[in-house]
Amino acid sequence: MSPASCDGGWYLRRAMLTPMPKPLSKPRSTSNLVATKPACAPLLAMYRAAEAVRPRTWTEVEDAFVRAMEGFDANVASGVADTGDLQNGKGDFLNDLLALLLEGCARIQLYSRGGVPGFVFANHNLDVTYPNSGVVKFTLEAKAVGTPKHPLSPKQKSIGRPGSADLAKRVKEVAFKTIDLKAEFGRIMAARGQPASAPGGNITSWLRAVRPKAYLFVAARVVNKTDLDATIAFAHTAAQVVDGVGLFCFGPVSEATPTTYRTFSVPPDVSMDRVLYRACQDLLELHREGIEAIPEEVTGPAVAAEEALGRIHDERTG
Repeated sequence: MSPASCDGGWYLRRAMLTPMPKPLSKPRSTSNLVATKPACAPLLAMYRAAEAVRPRTWTEVEDAFVRAMEGFDANVASGVADTGDLQNGKGDFLNDLLALLLEGCARIQLYSRGGVPGFVFANHNLDVTYPNSGVVKFTLEAKAVGTPKHPLSPKQKSIGRPGSADLAKRVKEVAFKTIDLKAEFGRIMAARGQPASAPGGNITSWLRAVRPKAYLFVAARVVNKTDLDATIAFAHTAAQVVDGVGLFCFGPVSEATPTTYRTFSVPPDVSMDRVLYRACQDLLELHREGIEAIPEEVTGPAVAAEEALGRIHDERTG
């Protein structure tokens, strides 16, 4: 047995640091889960209807979105949805819908890219991004949170799981990815001999000044005012890292009707429609700039760490 085979940590470190030979990209496509799973039928129907008319703003789809959430969550509450549907159904759907709106507003194609290097990790997967090659200039993250009580959570309160319950983890994940991608952009600029700012006393100002433009959109099923307030607070926390946070909140009309929804107001600076419009304007400006190639000779710390790990492995197994 080789030394490396005894060291499971070596494989974990190598997987974390190994970049793909070239970042893979393809035009954005809709979620296969939403397209094929019975529980997601209300989501697919709403998306296909939107696709047919090519809306450009959130207000055009808001009512239909709430009705789709009611239909999907009714399937969740009745036990039609499985674990995969619960984990990814609403999030994938929101991701697809927001990308459709931005493509209609900015009139450009958005892409999915894999193996995109950050400053620390060399293989970020970006579900919605622009452009399809070179320096990443725009990213979109969509999170759908909050669920009704369902057979897989029998101990949950009858009104369901609060939308804010999972946001701390989600915001941390998005914050790290954003900082990692933006730090890599600054490193590339410095390696080219171009002016590159560094984080100072106000990291938010630095994050606003470097690419990619990063947006987080959250659709939250909230169960009461405390949940709503906490969700808004998390949105404002995330806004210190990303370039914009769009929030849409809805929730049960009453505890007796946990999948019949009404909408809740949020502050204008995080409202879904306003932030989506800002994202559209950013995309238009980025499209005018064109694609910026990444020089082949620019090698970041993640790639260097991978090479060092490879040499250590060779020495141990040689």
